[in-house]
Amino acid sequence: EDISLYIGIPFCPTRCAYCSFVSQSVERSFGLVEPYVQALLAELRVGGEMVRENRLRPRTFYMGGGTPTTLSAGQLDAVLTALEESFDLSDCPELTVEAGRPDTITAEKLAVLKSHGVTRVSVNPQTMEDKVLTAIGRRHTAAETRAAMELVSAYHFPHVNMDLIAGLPEDTPEGFQRSLDECLAMGADNITVHTLALKKGSRILTEGLSIPDGDAVQAMLDYAAPTLRAVGFVPYYLYRQKYMSGSLENVGWAKPGTESLYNIVMMEELQTVVSIGGGGVTKLVDPAAGRILRLPNPKYPHDYLAARDKILSQKDEIVSFYGG
Repeated sequence: EDISLYIGIPFCPTRCAYCSFVSQSVERSFGLVEPYVQALLAELRVGGEMVRENRLRPRTFYMGGGTPTTLSAGQLDAVLTALEESFDLSDCPELTVEAGRPDTITAEKLAVLKSHGVTRVSVNPQTMEDKVLTAIGRRHTAAETRAAMELVSAYHFPHVNMDLIAGLPEDTPEGFQRSLDECLAMGADNITVHTLALKKGSRILTEGLSIPDGDAVQAMLDYAAPTLRAVGFVPYYLYRQKYMSGSLENVGWAKPGTESLYNIVMMEELQTVVSIGGGGVTKLVDPAAGRILRLPNPKYPHDYLAARDKILSQKDEIVSFYGG
Protein backbone atom coordinates (compact mmCIF):
# COMPACT_ATOMS: atom_id res chain seq x y z
CA GLU A 1 0.00 0.00 0.00
CA ASP A 2 3.03 2.34 0.12
CA ILE A 3 3.18 4.91 -2.69
CA SER A 4 5.05 8.05 -3.64
CA LEU A 5 3.51 11.32 -4.83
CA TYR A 6 4.82 13.63 -7.56
CA ILE A 7 3.60 17.09 -8.57
CA GLY A 8 4.92 18.57 -11.82
CA ILE A 9 5.30 22.32 -12.39
CA PRO A 10 6.21 22.68 -16.09
CA PHE A 11 7.41 26.29 -16.03
CA CYS A 12 10.90 27.79 -15.93
CA PRO A 13 12.22 31.38 -16.02
CA THR A 14 14.10 30.64 -19.28
CA ARG A 15 14.92 27.56 -21.33
CA CYS A 16 18.43 26.19 -20.82
CA ALA A 17 20.54 25.34 -23.87
CA TYR A 18 20.81 21.67 -22.88
CA CYS A 19 17.11 21.21 -22.13
CA SER A 20 14.58 19.27 -24.18
CA PHE A 21 11.99 19.13 -21.40
CA VAL A 22 8.58 20.56 -22.10
CA SER A 23 8.80 23.31 -19.50
CA GLN A 24 7.36 26.58 -20.72
CA SER A 25 9.28 29.82 -20.25
CA VAL A 26 7.21 31.88 -17.83
CA GLU A 27 8.01 35.03 -19.75
CA ARG A 28 6.22 33.51 -22.75
CA SER A 29 3.39 31.74 -20.95
CA PHE A 30 2.73 33.77 -17.81
CA GLY A 31 -1.00 33.78 -18.54
CA LEU A 32 -1.13 29.99 -18.25
CA VAL A 33 0.33 29.78 -14.76
CA GLU A 34 -2.75 30.62 -12.68
CA PRO A 35 -5.16 28.47 -14.78
CA TYR A 36 -2.61 25.67 -14.51
CA VAL A 37 -2.50 25.97 -10.73
CA GLN A 38 -6.30 25.82 -10.53
CA ALA A 39 -6.38 22.68 -12.70
CA LEU A 40 -3.64 21.19 -10.54
CA LEU A 41 -5.70 21.78 -7.40
CA ALA A 42 -8.64 19.92 -8.96
CA GLU A 43 -6.45 16.95 -9.91
CA LEU A 44 -4.97 16.87 -6.41
CA ARG A 45 -8.42 16.58 -4.88
CA VAL A 46 -9.47 13.74 -7.22
CA GLY A 47 -6.13 11.98 -6.76
CA GLY A 48 -6.41 12.23 -3.00
CA GLU A 49 -9.87 10.71 -3.04
CA MET A 50 -8.62 7.80 -5.14
CA VAL A 51 -5.67 7.19 -2.82
CA ARG A 52 -7.87 7.22 0.28
CA GLU A 53 -10.46 4.87 -1.25
CA ASN A 54 -7.74 2.33 -2.06
CA ARG A 55 -6.12 2.69 1.38
CA LEU A 56 -2.80 3.70 -0.17
CA ARG A 57 -0.18 5.33 2.03
CA PRO A 58 2.06 8.17 0.73
CA ARG A 59 5.63 7.65 1.93
CA THR A 60 7.52 10.26 -0.11
CA PHE A 61 6.51 13.44 -1.91
CA TYR A 62 8.40 15.29 -4.65
CA MET A 63 7.53 18.53 -6.42
CA GLY A 64 9.61 18.94 -9.57
CA GLY A 65 9.47 20.46 -12.99
CA GLY A 66 10.45 22.68 -14.59
CA THR A 67 11.08 24.95 -11.67
CA PRO A 68 8.37 24.83 -8.97
CA THR A 69 9.53 28.12 -7.47
CA THR A 70 8.50 29.97 -10.62
CA LEU A 71 5.13 29.92 -8.84
CA SER A 72 4.44 32.79 -6.48
CA ALA A 73 4.51 32.26 -2.71
CA GLY A 74 0.70 32.33 -2.71
CA GLN A 75 0.46 29.73 -5.46
CA LEU A 76 2.96 27.46 -3.72
CA ASP A 77 0.94 27.78 -0.53
CA ALA A 78 -2.28 26.90 -2.36
CA VAL A 79 -0.75 23.79 -3.94
CA LEU A 80 0.82 22.53 -0.73
CA THR A 81 -2.36 23.25 1.23
CA ALA A 82 -4.39 21.24 -1.28
CA LEU A 83 -1.84 18.44 -1.01
CA GLU A 84 -2.24 18.32 2.78
CA GLU A 85 -6.04 18.48 2.57
CA SER A 86 -6.24 15.77 -0.12
CA PHE A 87 -3.69 13.23 1.13
CA ASP A 88 -2.90 11.80 4.55
CA LEU A 89 0.79 12.65 4.94
CA SER A 90 1.12 11.40 8.52
CA ASP A 91 3.37 8.53 7.37
CA CYS A 92 5.24 10.61 4.79
CA PRO A 93 8.62 11.56 6.31
CA GLU A 94 10.11 13.03 3.13
CA LEU A 95 8.73 16.11 1.35
CA THR A 96 10.97 17.47 -1.40
CA VAL A 97 10.60 20.64 -3.46
CA GLU A 98 12.95 21.56 -6.28
CA ALA A 99 13.66 25.23 -5.73
CA GLY A 100 15.90 24.83 -8.75
CA ARG A 101 16.83 28.19 -10.25
CA PRO A 102 18.50 30.47 -7.70
CA ASP A 103 16.82 33.50 -9.28
CA THR A 104 13.37 32.15 -8.32
CA ILE A 105 14.18 31.66 -4.63
CA THR A 106 12.89 34.25 -2.16
CA ALA A 107 12.54 34.38 1.60
CA GLU A 108 8.75 34.49 1.23
CA LYS A 109 8.69 31.27 -0.82
CA LEU A 110 11.08 29.48 1.52
CA ALA A 111 8.89 30.49 4.47
CA VAL A 112 5.92 28.85 2.72
CA LEU A 113 7.89 25.63 2.15
CA LYS A 114 9.04 25.59 5.76
CA SER A 115 5.51 26.17 7.07
CA HIS A 116 4.32 23.08 5.18
CA GLY A 117 7.01 20.86 6.62
CA VAL A 118 9.17 20.48 3.52
CA THR A 119 12.22 18.42 4.52
CA ARG A 120 14.38 18.70 1.41
CA VAL A 121 15.00 21.46 -1.13
CA SER A 122 17.13 21.50 -4.26
CA VAL A 123 19.15 24.47 -5.45
CA ASN A 124 20.45 23.59 -8.89
CA PRO A 125 23.10 25.95 -10.26
CA GLN A 126 24.48 23.35 -12.73
CA THR A 127 27.69 25.41 -12.68
CA MET A 128 29.27 28.18 -10.62
CA GLU A 129 31.06 29.65 -13.63
CA ASP A 130 29.37 32.84 -14.88
CA LYS A 131 30.53 32.42 -18.48
CA VAL A 132 29.02 28.93 -18.53
CA LEU A 133 25.74 30.20 -17.05
CA THR A 134 25.58 32.76 -19.86
CA ALA A 135 26.35 30.12 -22.48
CA ILE A 136 23.50 27.87 -21.35
CA GLY A 137 20.95 30.70 -21.21
CA ARG A 138 20.63 31.14 -17.47
CA ARG A 139 19.90 34.68 -16.30
CA HIS A 140 21.34 34.30 -12.84
CA THR A 141 24.95 34.54 -11.69
CA ALA A 142 27.07 32.44 -9.37
CA ALA A 143 26.70 35.23 -6.81
CA GLU A 144 22.91 34.75 -6.88
CA THR A 145 23.41 31.05 -6.18
CA ARG A 146 25.52 31.91 -3.15
CA ALA A 147 22.84 34.34 -1.93
CA ALA A 148 20.10 31.73 -2.48
CA MET A 149 22.04 29.16 -0.48
CA GLU A 150 22.48 31.65 2.35
CA LEU A 151 18.70 32.13 2.39
CA VAL A 152 18.06 28.38 2.34
CA SER A 153 20.53 27.86 5.20
CA ALA A 154 18.69 30.46 7.28
CA TYR A 155 15.52 28.33 7.15
CA HIS A 156 17.29 25.18 8.41
CA PHE A 157 15.79 22.63 6.04
CA PRO A 158 16.97 19.17 7.11
CA HIS A 159 18.45 18.37 3.67
CA VAL A 160 19.68 20.44 0.73
CA ASN A 161 20.58 19.08 -2.71
CA MET A 162 22.62 20.80 -5.42
CA ASP A 163 22.99 19.68 -9.05
CA LEU A 164 25.99 20.10 -11.33
CA ILE A 165 26.41 19.11 -14.98
CA ALA A 166 29.75 17.99 -16.36
CA GLY A 167 30.30 18.92 -20.01
CA LEU A 168 28.38 22.18 -20.40
CA PRO A 169 29.29 24.66 -23.17
CA GLU A 170 32.27 26.88 -22.29
CA ASP A 171 33.14 24.77 -19.24
CA THR A 172 36.56 23.28 -18.51
CA PRO A 173 37.81 20.67 -16.04
CA GLU A 174 39.21 23.51 -13.93
CA GLY A 175 35.89 25.38 -14.00
CA PHE A 176 33.97 22.25 -13.04
CA GLN A 177 36.37 21.66 -10.15
CA ARG A 178 35.76 25.18 -8.86
CA SER A 179 31.99 24.63 -9.13
CA LEU A 180 32.07 21.41 -7.14
CA ASP A 181 34.34 22.89 -4.48
CA GLU A 182 31.95 25.82 -4.06
CA CYS A 183 28.90 23.58 -3.73
CA LEU A 184 30.65 21.60 -1.01
CA ALA A 185 31.64 24.82 0.76
CA MET A 186 27.99 25.96 0.73
CA GLY A 187 26.92 22.97 2.80
CA ALA A 188 24.75 20.78 0.56
CA ASP A 189 24.45 17.24 1.93
CA ASN A 190 23.30 15.78 -1.40
CA ILE A 191 25.09 16.57 -4.68
CA THR A 192 24.01 15.11 -8.00
CA VAL A 193 26.71 15.08 -10.66
CA HIS A 194 25.10 14.83 -14.08
CA THR A 195 26.88 14.25 -17.36
CA LEU A 196 25.60 16.36 -20.25
CA ALA A 197 23.15 14.43 -22.42
CA LEU A 198 22.74 15.69 -25.98
CA LYS A 199 19.00 15.84 -26.41
CA LYS A 200 17.05 16.37 -29.61
CA GLY A 201 15.50 19.81 -29.62
CA SER A 202 18.07 21.32 -27.29
CA ARG A 203 19.83 24.51 -28.39
CA ILE A 204 23.19 22.77 -28.04
CA LEU A 205 22.25 20.62 -31.02
CA THR A 206 20.04 22.99 -32.99
CA GLU A 207 22.60 25.83 -32.77
CA GLY A 208 25.72 23.66 -32.84
CA LEU A 209 27.16 25.01 -29.59
CA SER A 210 30.69 23.90 -28.73
CA ILE A 211 31.01 21.54 -25.78
CA PRO A 212 33.96 19.90 -23.98
CA ASP A 213 35.19 16.63 -25.49
CA GLY A 214 34.88 13.25 -23.82
CA ASP A 215 38.35 13.42 -22.26
CA ALA A 216 37.55 16.75 -20.62
CA VAL A 217 34.26 15.41 -19.23
CA GLN A 218 36.06 12.32 -17.95
CA ALA A 219 38.53 14.60 -16.16
CA MET A 220 35.61 16.38 -14.48
CA LEU A 221 34.14 13.13 -13.16
CA ASP A 222 37.60 11.86 -12.20
CA TYR A 223 37.86 14.89 -9.92
CA ALA A 224 34.32 14.59 -8.55
CA ALA A 225 34.41 11.04 -7.18
CA PRO A 226 37.50 11.21 -4.92
CA THR A 227 36.69 14.78 -3.86
CA LEU A 228 33.19 13.82 -2.71
CA ARG A 229 34.37 10.64 -1.02
CA ALA A 230 37.07 12.58 0.84
CA VAL A 231 34.44 14.70 2.61
CA GLY A 232 32.12 11.82 3.51
CA PHE A 233 29.81 11.51 0.50
CA VAL A 234 28.91 8.13 -0.97
CA PRO A 235 27.18 7.33 -4.29
CA TYR A 236 23.71 5.89 -3.84
CA TYR A 237 22.13 5.92 -7.29
CA LEU A 238 23.34 5.94 -10.87
CA TYR A 239 21.60 6.11 -14.22
CA ARG A 240 22.50 6.61 -17.83
CA GLN A 241 20.72 8.39 -20.67
CA LYS A 242 21.13 8.27 -24.42
CA TYR A 243 23.84 10.37 -26.07
CA MET A 244 25.73 11.26 -22.90
CA SER A 245 29.12 12.90 -23.24
CA GLY A 246 31.85 10.27 -23.10
CA SER A 247 29.17 7.56 -22.59
CA LEU A 248 29.37 8.39 -18.90
CA GLU A 249 26.62 8.61 -16.27
CA ASN A 250 24.65 10.59 -13.68
CA VAL A 251 25.42 9.84 -10.04
CA GLY A 252 23.62 10.92 -6.89
CA TRP A 253 26.00 11.47 -3.97
CA ALA A 254 24.90 11.90 -0.36
CA LYS A 255 26.23 11.90 3.15
CA PRO A 256 25.14 8.63 4.82
CA GLY A 257 21.63 8.91 6.23
CA THR A 258 20.63 11.82 3.98
CA GLU A 259 19.72 9.87 0.84
CA SER A 260 16.52 10.80 -1.03
CA LEU A 261 14.02 7.97 -0.65
CA TYR A 262 12.09 9.26 -3.65
CA ASN A 263 15.15 8.96 -5.89
CA ILE A 264 15.65 5.37 -4.75
CA VAL A 265 11.99 4.56 -5.42
CA MET A 266 12.25 6.00 -8.94
CA MET A 267 15.43 4.09 -9.75
CA GLU A 268 14.27 0.72 -8.37
CA GLU A 269 10.71 0.85 -9.78
CA LEU A 270 9.40 -1.12 -6.81
CA GLN A 271 6.72 1.34 -5.67
CA THR A 272 3.75 3.05 -7.26
CA VAL A 273 4.23 6.75 -8.01
CA VAL A 274 1.04 8.79 -8.38
CA SER A 275 1.80 11.86 -10.50
CA ILE A 276 -0.21 15.06 -10.59
CA GLY A 277 0.24 17.84 -13.15
CA GLY A 278 1.61 18.41 -16.64
CA GLY A 279 4.36 16.05 -17.75
CA GLY A 280 3.80 13.73 -14.80
CA VAL A 281 3.73 9.98 -15.42
CA THR A 282 1.83 7.88 -12.92
CA LYS A 283 3.67 4.58 -12.55
CA LEU A 284 1.55 1.78 -11.11
CA VAL A 285 3.73 -1.05 -9.81
CA ASP A 286 2.52 -4.54 -8.89
CA PRO A 287 5.68 -6.24 -7.55
CA ALA A 288 3.98 -9.60 -7.02
CA ALA A 289 2.94 -9.85 -10.67
CA GLY A 290 5.99 -8.05 -12.03
CA ARG A 291 3.67 -5.59 -13.75
CA ILE A 292 4.12 -1.83 -14.31
CA LEU A 293 1.46 0.39 -15.92
CA ARG A 294 2.39 3.94 -16.94
CA LEU A 295 -0.26 6.65 -17.29
CA PRO A 296 1.20 9.89 -18.71
CA ASN A 297 -0.35 13.32 -18.34
CA PRO A 298 -0.07 15.74 -21.29
CA LYS A 299 3.29 17.47 -21.28
CA TYR A 300 2.60 21.05 -22.35
CA PRO A 301 0.62 23.30 -19.99
CA HIS A 302 -1.96 24.24 -22.63
CA ASP A 303 -2.47 20.55 -23.54
CA TYR A 304 -2.81 19.70 -19.86
CA LEU A 305 -5.50 22.35 -19.44
CA ALA A 306 -7.33 21.20 -22.57
CA ALA A 307 -7.34 17.56 -21.39
CA ARG A 308 -8.56 18.28 -17.86
CA ASP A 309 -11.63 16.00 -17.97
CA LYS A 310 -9.64 13.11 -19.46
CA ILE A 311 -6.94 13.48 -16.81
CA LEU A 312 -9.46 13.37 -13.96
CA SER A 313 -11.19 10.30 -15.42
CA GLN A 314 -7.81 8.57 -15.77
CA LYS A 315 -7.84 8.08 -12.01
CA ASP A 316 -10.43 5.32 -12.61
CA GLU A 317 -7.64 3.27 -14.23
CA ILE A 318 -5.69 3.47 -10.98
CA VAL A 319 -8.72 2.15 -9.08
CA SER A 320 -9.04 -0.73 -11.57
CA PHE A 321 -5.35 -1.55 -11.23
CA TYR A 322 -5.81 -2.01 -7.50
CA GLY A 323 -8.88 -4.18 -7.99
CA GLY A 324 -11.43 -1.47 -7.21
